[in-house]
Amino acid sequence: MVKTLDAETKRIDILVNNAGISQVVPLALMEEEDWDKMMDTNVKGAFLSTQAVLRTMIREKYGRILNMSSLAGVKMLQAPVHYCAAKSALIGFTEGLAKEIGRYGVTVNAIAPGILDEGVALNVPDNKKAEYLGHCSLGRLGTVEEVAKTVAFLVSDRNSYMNGATVVVDGGV
Repeated sequence: MVKTLDAETKRIDILVNNAGISQVVPLALMEEEDWDKMMDTNVKGAFLSTQAVLRTMIREKYGRILNMSSLAGVKMLQAPVHYCAAKSALIGFTEGLAKEIGRYGVTVNAIAPGILDEGVALNVPDNKKAEYLGHCSLGRLGTVEEVAKTVAFLVSDRNSYMNGATVVVDGGV
């Protein structure tokens, strides 16, 4: 896909690494395959996608890379350990890569949404949602649209000086 895009357009401006999975299993019962699948999808997928577009972005001296992390990657939440580790790894990946490639005009940032009204949150038990809302200063779940608006800003030219940052969008938890 990247080779086709590069051949047809000669540039790739934006990459949003948004592939991710979750799985509710305690560490004591987790199989190595569970850990590997989580890391492969959430971290290795971002690595491979980023590596695929990087030469084009560096050649063009422009690019915006955004990694979808999670509040579970920045705060101590009751969430599966391998999910927390993977989302935290994306933040480390973001910071390290931002420092490495910033001189080429390519920015790398991350976004860490809290619990939203769609997606992964559909699998969060009601009592855990209620607990989250008890800590959320806005008293409600976020929306996919709110996160999408933040994503649109982060990959836009209006965001030309932020690099290596993780923007938390959690309603004030």
